[in-house]
Amino acid sequence: MLGEKARDARKGADRPLSARIPGAALEPPFHKTAIDVIWTGFRIDAAAVNPFLPEGLVLSSSSIGLLGIYHAPTGRGLAPYRRGVVGVSVEGEPGTDIGEGMFVMGNIMDAPGAAAMQKLYSEATVEGTASTWMEGGLLHGVASVDGEDWLRATVRPTGEERRDMSGVDTFLGYTRSGLIKHADSTVSDLADAEIVSLEITDAAPDYMRALRPLEYVFGLHAKRVTSIWSEPRVVGRATIGTAASVFLGLIEDTGRAAAVVREDGTLLEANASAKSLLCLERLKAGELLLSNVAEERQALQRALKNSVARTGPRMSDPILLRRPDGRSLVAHVLPLEHGEHGPDAALVLLADTQGPERRDAARMLQLFGLTNAEARLAALVGTGSPLKGAATGLGISEHTARSTLKTVYDKLGIRKQSELGHLVARLQYF
Repeated sequence: MLGEKARDARKGADRPLSARIPGAALEPPFHKTAIDVIWTGFRIDAAAVNPFLPEGLVLSSSSIGLLGIYHAPTGRGLAPYRRGVVGVSVEGEPGTDIGEGMFVMGNIMDAPGAAAMQKLYSEATVEGTASTWMEGGLLHGVASVDGEDWLRATVRPTGEERRDMSGVDTFLGYTRSGLIKHADSTVSDLADAEIVSLEITDAAPDYMRALRPLEYVFGLHAKRVTSIWSEPRVVGRATIGTAASVFLGLIEDTGRAAAVVREDGTLLEANASAKSLLCLERLKAGELLLSNVAEERQALQRALKNSVARTGPRMSDPILLRRPDGRSLVAHVLPLEHGEHGPDAALVLLADTQGPERRDAARMLQLFGLTNAEARLAALVGTGSPLKGAATGLGISEHTARSTLKTVYDKLGIRKQSELGHLVARLQYF
């Protein structure tokens, strides 16, 4: 496991593990303001990286590696600290910068924050230091352990600075508790940057060297980043098994109950919320998810058939299902685009008619294949915001918003705003 490799990389050296530092007692959420941040993305050799990933975690198809170096002089909890970090984009976890989540492969941080980082967010944390500095129009960065440079980067800031850019990114790491995830909510002043050089040195351990860049993808310079790290949540192996399990686990994160159901009504898999609603102590996977009421059974069968065949609406009309105890559920059926069951099964979203609650439509829309930016715009327009107002709120031009909305319509298979409104309403409340 990656945590063991991090510890092995330090064997034989006269340097204590970060876990021995009293800072391990720090508790999140943590706030920081970082300055002169280098953040870069690059293509990697997936075959070289895969052996260092936790079982079941899958690299994104883009195979992007990420490297960041920064100094956080102020904040609450971990700060002040200096940090160098490398990671990879992984499937199924949305993020602002790359539209995907990042699994932390290696992390260099000074005391006392290193101890808390290792305990809570990533066992691949080693105690070290990092710094960035401007010289001759270039921003340089170095992260080192015991005087040896492990990470080096130089970028040339280009383009206009974009002020107060906000976003929420998802990070994953491996700890003694298992695979965890946390959110990083940021506000930053960003500028594009040309990558001049990027190096993971021979002094770095093998799990970092596996990330050596093949091709540069993007560079960013942030003069200031203010962010809040959430408490880590244990993901566990239940959500990193099959592709369908991963997908259902992501839907669980949005607060939705969901199940994968075959065209004939056979229940294949369900997330925790769906198991609770369906009383799975009585209804097991492999049994039929069909009502005893003829009309309800027929409606569900029609919706499943249409979804598997990719005919009819993108999301079915609401279907009432009565449990054996007489309690009613509302189901919506839509095509399953993820995993091995896609050709012969559909996704069924479930809700309790006694307690509907509003949910984050933007996160749900990403399950339809929208990017983070597309989903945020669609959620605003779908809840009645004028296109110009939505564009202003997102910090984009009206022209960009109009073009993005057309892409949204194409992806969702709809043609007008009223259809988007109906879809968003269903995602929010049912």
